[in-house]
Amino acid sequence: MRYPSKKDSWIVFVIVAPGVALAGIAVYHLFVLGPENHITWLSMGMAALYGAIIWTLAYPVYYEITASDLLIRGGWLKFQIPLSTIEMVRPTRNPLSAPAWSLDRLRIDYRKNDRTRMALISLENKARFLNELLERAPNLERQRDRVVRKPTSPNP
Repeated sequence: MRYPSKKDSWIVFVIVAPGVALAGIAVYHLFVLGPENHITWLSMGMAALYGAIIWTLAYPVYYEITASDLLIRGGWLKFQIPLSTIEMVRPTRNPLSAPAWSLDRLRIDYRKNDRTRMALISLENKARFLNELLERAPNLERQRDRVVRKPTSPNP
């Protein structure tokens, strides 16, 4: 199932406002300086570049759990985390850059190349996501507000 990113309106504003301002400046230059002025073209190019960067990195943003993987999509960026490598999932408000439109996030610790890595995601429906994760990954269990890897039993 696909899970859309939760959106904090202030984060959307902080990301979108500079683009709107750049577009407004470009339109102002177009009407005041005219289309033949190099400042007009420079401001239009800056507005277009900003919009293209935001569009390619921030749309769409969603998360999907498949039979074997957690897929994270942020614009053109795609990450795939095998469910079997997940060590822990816990709530966080970590402000690090991530494919997430909210600071109400989940931190996912997983193993890759013998190192612990981290992914930050924000979900509209965390409870449904965690329930599906537990269904699909039998090596995980819930402990209060966290999901952790079940302890492995020692071999006799």
